Amino acid sequence: MKKISIIICLILIATISCKSGKRKPSEQTNNKPFKQFELTELWSTDSVFLIPESVIYDKKRKVLYVSDLNYEPRKKDGNGFISILGTDGKILNLRWIEGLSSPKGMAIVGDTLYAADVDELVLMDINKGVIIRKIPIDSVKMINDITSDQEGNLYISDSDANRIYKYSNGHIINWLTEGLNAPNGLLTDGDRLLVASMGSMDFTSFDINTKAKRVLTEGINKGDGIAYTGIPGYFILTDWYGEIFLINPDNTKISLLNKKEEQINSADIEFIPGQNMLLVPTFNKKTIVAYKLVEK
Repeated sequence: MKKISIIICLILIATISCKSGKRKPSEQTNNKPFKQFELTELWSTDSVFLIPESVIYDKKRKVLYVSDLNYEPRKKDGNGFISILGTDGKILNLRWIEGLSSPKGMAIVGDTLYAADVDELVLMDINKGVIIRKIPIDSVKMINDITSDQEGNLYISDSDANRIYKYSNGHIINWLTEGLNAPNGLLTDGDRLLVASMGSMDFTSFDINTKAKRVLTEGINKGDGIAYTGIPGYFILTDWYGEIFLINPDNTKISLLNKKEEQINSADIEFIPGQNMLLVPTFNKKTIVAYKLVEK
């Protein structure tokens, strides 16, 4: 009888302890709040660009390249060009490389600058400032953004045809044709490809090896640019209509900036981690605006 009483007491003590609501130290650590950020404007260029769609940072030369689609995003008119911009906002060469039509997303591999230009991939020699080659893509409708992986392969979105192409060893193939709805912004992140879409208005990832899809964030509206902040788990994503989101490690989104009422677009962005600088092409406003990402 004495033994039974002791057992009952132990059970009661254990039950009371479980109901106390105390978290284990590991659970408290896992529930730390996410970092809080805000954007402060650093500079803005004059309205000298002709529909700037994308900006990319050249780490080697420490300059920015801007793609000017020059009014018609789908027209083969030959009036598009690439500009060079300093990280201080000074225009170094407005019409550095001409002879494109409607260049949009860009990527840099070695000393070659790549641009998505309506229905062809344009290769440019950065050192010489000239077009090397134009590679047409079969059955293409409108290619939009480009990203590169660590091996130098390129992934290219076709927003109108709902495809993603892969460029490797001089050849272009249809890499992904399912699970897409007006894909635009692309960014490789290890073994996954991040996609911002205009049609499904979401932020998704595709496993580069299996092509398995995962929806990360919804409600981003007309998804355009994606940039990595350099802080593990934090990305910046734009809605073309003028809103800029911070994507947290759990894939929730926070609005950092909203310029919709002012009709200031936010197109294909670039982020320079070493300077905490976000570069935003404003499309119809014809400027590039630089912001500093500041932790609160």
